[in-house]
Amino acid sequence: MFAWAWVVVAQDLPDYGVLALLIVATLVISPAITLYWVLHNLALFKLKGARTHTAQAVDAYTHDWNGRPVVADWDALRDARITVIGVVDAQKLYRNLTTRSIDPGLSRLFGKG
Repeated sequence: MFAWAWVVVAQDLPDYGVLALLIVATLVISPAITLYWVLHNLALFKLKGARTHTAQAVDAYTHDWNGRPVVADWDALRDARITVIGVVDAQKLYRNLTTRSIDPGLSRLFGKG
């Protein structure tokens, strides 16, 4: 709609009636949507009441979003430079990848180490 309005404006003799309609429609539609959203939130407030606390998050990450069990040594992963995450036998597996000792020249050349 923005690009279309600029096309209308950029023409030699723009139709100001269409532009005025666009402005009036914007001045009516935007407040109407905002008013609807405010009334919707007020209805939710009346239904549920005021929030008294935030939702509590679970600390234990034992299953992922797909319901697969998570297997990880979190203490070892905390210090890992590279972590590999994969699915093995329907389990999500977190492993730390240790760096290999290779020729330092190759390490600088390929940016790995």
